[in-house]
Amino acid sequence: MRREIEDYFLNPPPGSAAARAAEFGIDLTLTLENLRLTAEERIRKLDNFIKSVEKLRKSVRIIDPSNATPRPDH
Repeated sequence: MRREIEDYFLNPPPGSAAARAAEFGIDLTLTLENLRLTAEERIRKLDNFIKSVEKLRKSVRIIDPSNATPRPDH
C-alpha cells in the first residue's frame, strides 16, 4: 500500500471525510488494516465472520414466557 494512503488514515487532514469519521468515533486503523488485505483475504475474513455469527445465532436460546426458568427471588 502506498505510504500516502496510510498517512491519510493515520493522520487525516482536518475537515476531510476521514477526519470526520475519526471524530465520530470510527477506528480508522481497522479500515487501514482491511485495505492492506487482498480482495481474497477480505472475502475469507468475511466468510469466517459470517460462519461465526451463524454459529453464535444457533447457540442462543430464546427465552420467552413458555420456556423461562423462574428465579427463586421473584
